[in-house]
Amino acid sequence: MPGMNKAADDTFPAISPAMARERFLVKDELWESRFRPNFNQFIIASFEFARPVIKLPMPAGRTGNHAVFLLTGGQVELTIGHQAYSVGAQELVVIPALQIFSLHTIREDTTGFLCFFSNETLRGTTSEANFDFLRLTSHPITALSDQQTSFLAQLLARLLVEYTESGASRTDIIHPYLLALLAEINRQYASQTPAKTDVGDRLVQGFMSLLNENSRQKSQVADYANLLNISPNHLNKVIRARTGKSPSRWIDERRVLEAKVLLYQSALSIGQIAAELGFTDQTSFGKLFRRYAQVSPSAFRKMIDAD
Repeated sequence: MPGMNKAADDTFPAISPAMARERFLVKDELWESRFRPNFNQFIIASFEFARPVIKLPMPAGRTGNHAVFLLTGGQVELTIGHQAYSVGAQELVVIPALQIFSLHTIREDTTGFLCFFSNETLRGTTSEANFDFLRLTSHPITALSDQQTSFLAQLLARLLVEYTESGASRTDIIHPYLLALLAEINRQYASQTPAKTDVGDRLVQGFMSLLNENSRQKSQVADYANLLNISPNHLNKVIRARTGKSPSRWIDERRVLEAKVLLYQSALSIGQIAAELGFTDQTSFGKLFRRYAQVSPSAFRKMIDAD
């Protein structure tokens, strides 16, 4: 996919469904039925079936697959990027591939579906250019009517039947249903997205896109102002007015978020993580991390390992 959704490399890994299975789930007697053939490419389950074996809270991480959560009842607490959300009945969550997210709680009465699918499953027929909701900067939550919820639930239920019977091997069946699902999501997403944006909105979107791409290498407001061909003062004024936070805070929070992913998903030492994120020394990395995470990088890693 072009633009923001770059492939993760070995240093900044994305969790595959197979990795998630080992790290986030409790093995039970239904293990084989949960993971059908080719589940790394496509996997779907109902919340009722999945919730009992998910280890919560899940720490911040990124997956190489897109994720779709449809809630028909109950409540899910999660963080996507920097923003925390409480999602309830008749709401849809779309998490683009490589977006950083974490699951905090899934209420016991939650109903609906969780679905993860790779770009390969789509056979290269779609991309973020076709579906804006698959962009890393898109708003991840869409409210639905009764009818819209029913349409999406029917498509997901049909995909669940196919996955249960044949896993992801019958792409001739999965592919058209998945495209129909994405087309239906696109209709609802487009209906709730303003058709026009002003210059300030476009500047915020541009800054956030650049931040997703460059936060590991660029840590100064001036770096992003240069890329956007504006002055640092103008960037600071617009971002602060439109988001309530300064560009420097957005940059710092993103670097800490990337650090949390590496502390959990990689075997790099803390010093190596600091270097990968562009810090001149481990001490300055530790100070910034503690400012936003309230614990040191080493303490954070121990907390994650203990779960």
